Amino acid sequence: MAWFKVDDHFWSHPKTGDLSDGATALWLRAGSWSAGHLTDGYVPTSKLRLFRARRRSIEELVDAGLWSGVEGGYLFHDWSDYQPSREAVTARRDATKNRVDAWRKRQGNDVTEPDGDENGTPDVTPPPTRPDPARPGPSSKEEVRGAAKRGSRIPDSFAVDDLMQQWAKTKAPAVEVDRETENFRDYWRAKAGRDAVKVDWKATWQTWMRRAQGYAERDGWKPDERAGLRDVTAEAQAEQQRAWLEAEGLTAAEYQRMQAAGVTGDEYRAHRHDDEWRARFREAAHG
Repeated sequence: MAWFKVDDHFWSHPKTGDLSDGATALWLRAGSWSAGHLTDGYVPTSKLRLFRARRRSIEELVDAGLWSGVEGGYLFHDWSDYQPSREAVTARRDATKNRVDAWRKRQGNDVTEPDGDENGTPDVTPPPTRPDPARPGPSSKEEVRGAAKRGSRIPDSFAVDDLMQQWAKTKAPAVEVDRETENFRDYWRAKAGRDAVKVDWKATWQTWMRRAQGYAERDGWKPDERAGLRDVTAEAQAEQQRAWLEAEGLTAAEYQRMQAAGVTGDEYRAHRHDDEWRARFREAAHG
């Protein structure tokens, strides 16, 4: 496992002390992603939405000299001075693998051994050749059912169905479900280790969506602020149009033909007392 290192004076350094919370979070998320994927500090633009990056946060990092814009994304400043390079991490992993392979060969079995110390001495004792009488195999239905509840990594076929869409509309109205689900899949496919194994991926997705809703509310989103306002505005405009048509003696069909003919409401009102023009218009509208 690769680690993203953060200096213990990060909080007070001139380059980072004045960063906003959003820019700080972006720097940390992107840094841990780069360390985990061995990109040597390179962050593709396509991954920024995975970190919930905002334009102003990106600009803060660039202005502070912590990021540099490069082709296709951004690059951490002086990454190799503070973080292990891809080459170094790969070399360390290869050395560990060779040490484990050598230990296996000496033992003459296929037992997987974790990293030893600097001299190659294994950390654990090989398992006994006889079964442990204190740990019998599953003999009850409860134990069998418990084994069946083991989790798995996110399935390649994971998708949001209609019921999940309806749930998100109620529980996470501020979230763009398709985009956030893509972020969810990308995150869990890239994650390694036991934490990437879940028993219920639907419940995990719901937790992710609730968290995204919380971020939106923290950033200022409020219920009914958008949808409700749009509904009220549209209804008011429709009522205003109905009143105007009634006052002008126009039907909805005549109004549609008026729009199709390129006649504006102002033009129609300008000929309000021109009986000849209005007669020609009605003739054309019914024609």
